[in-house]
Amino acid sequence: MGKLTGTRHGDAANDLFAFYQDKVHELEDSGQYFMAAVALGLAIETAVLTYLLVEFGEDNGGELKVPDSANMSDLIEAANEIDVLNAPINVPSHIREDGELPKHVAKEVIEKIRKFRNLIHPARALKESFDPRTFSHEQLKEFKEMHESILHSLMYYL
Repeated sequence: MGKLTGTRHGDAANDLFAFYQDKVHELEDSGQYFMAAVALGLAIETAVLTYLLVEFGEDNGGELKVPDSANMSDLIEAANEIDVLNAPINVPSHIREDGELPKHVAKEVIEKIRKFRNLIHPARALKESFDPRTFSHEQLKEFKEMHESILHSLMYYL
């Protein structure tokens, strides 16, 4: 994802985003697909937070404060209010160098990522009879496509 820089929070959030992205690759390479997908979910949450802190702040007189509490649902709601998860997918991706089209409209898949990410909570995983050991490389690939679509949408509106 392009860097949203120029603010203290933006730079720190970019560093955190890069950390999660690196972890996705590291975990995928070691065959830990569920944990890679969790890191992907954290990267998405960080990307949306970064966008909101930097871009929304710039449009409204300066850097916003990092909230004491903002869960992913809150971030999705805020992103939907300013309509940054609805970029068209019939244009080349803003994050892929190969010019491939995004596969999903971000607004349609971000909730799937949020719900999946909540499976890190043991009670949620047990309630939904989810066994993280069964999460496959193919499922991770699907999540990566959703991840790319969300990043495309955020970059489209920069």
